Amino acid sequence: MFQKLRNKIIIITMAITTLVLIAAGCLIMMFSSTMRPEPVNLPTPKIVEAEFDDQELKLFIKNDRKEGNTRLLATLLSVGVGVELIVFIVTYYLSERIVTPVKDSYEKQKMFIANASHELKTPLAVIEANMEALEVDKASEPWKENIETEITHANKLVLDLLQLARMDVGSVEKSEVSEVDLNAVIREQIEIFKPKFEGKISFEKKAENVKRELVRQDFVQVLSILLDNATKYGEKKIKVILNDDGLIVENDGAIVAKEDLEKIFDRFYQTDKTREGSGLGLAIAKALCEQNGWKISCESGEGVTRFVVRW
Repeated sequence: MFQKLRNKIIIITMAITTLVLIAAGCLIMMFSSTMRPEPVNLPTPKIVEAEFDDQELKLFIKNDRKEGNTRLLATLLSVGVGVELIVFIVTYYLSERIVTPVKDSYEKQKMFIANASHELKTPLAVIEANMEALEVDKASEPWKENIETEITHANKLVLDLLQLARMDVGSVEKSEVSEVDLNAVIREQIEIFKPKFEGKISFEKKAENVKRELVRQDFVQVLSILLDNATKYGEKKIKVILNDDGLIVENDGAIVAKEDLEKIFDRFYQTDKTREGSGLGLAIAKALCEQNGWKISCESGEGVTRFVVRW
């Protein structure tokens, strides 16, 4: 991520420098041609004791100007290449100094999330265990259910944070790749999410080969995140499409604005703040896709919001 940021800084700086040099060179060439004075009382040169007539003199002056412009252009190009080289070297080293503080801050943030997630996980587990062992009367049952619900939400948030933190620092153990029947996995997940959605969830298979070599648990988690998102925002219909080159999950919910599409995979970002959720699901899905070499994208329009995973 930070290497990409550094490359962007270098590319933008070099592009601006190039445009400035081209503009300056064009102005110099233009003024050089228009401001050069006409020769007055120019002595007629002699070649093999032969004098130039007026036509030959004009041709001589024209060629002299052409040679002068050529030399000027060569000089400008040489200077331009030199300036570009100097700017590149300076930008290359300065960009590292610019990115380093941001990188350090990001590393500290990742460490904080990892530590906070670990510290929160233990007391939540203790509270949950005590709640299960706690005997309460029937009048207190609603309060117990509320506490259990909030503990479940908090526990999921902590687990999501912990997973992202581990993926950031690269401490996630790589699971073995195996042959997975995608058709069976998709149907299993659809059955799990059907009770959560009042509308219809359909599955359309367009793949000739429904078995692929991949990490099963990663595929299941990405699919469950996309289905969970679809059940939250879909209205009457959710469609899951399996192609040879990827997976599509689409719903007929509200259209996602263009500015939201650009941030939809950011952590804690939610297009609708009133809905339940932590804003980490799609961030985890993207991280899992990148970890497996897949690409995930979102497009929205004409009454459909569509998430596409390509492998």
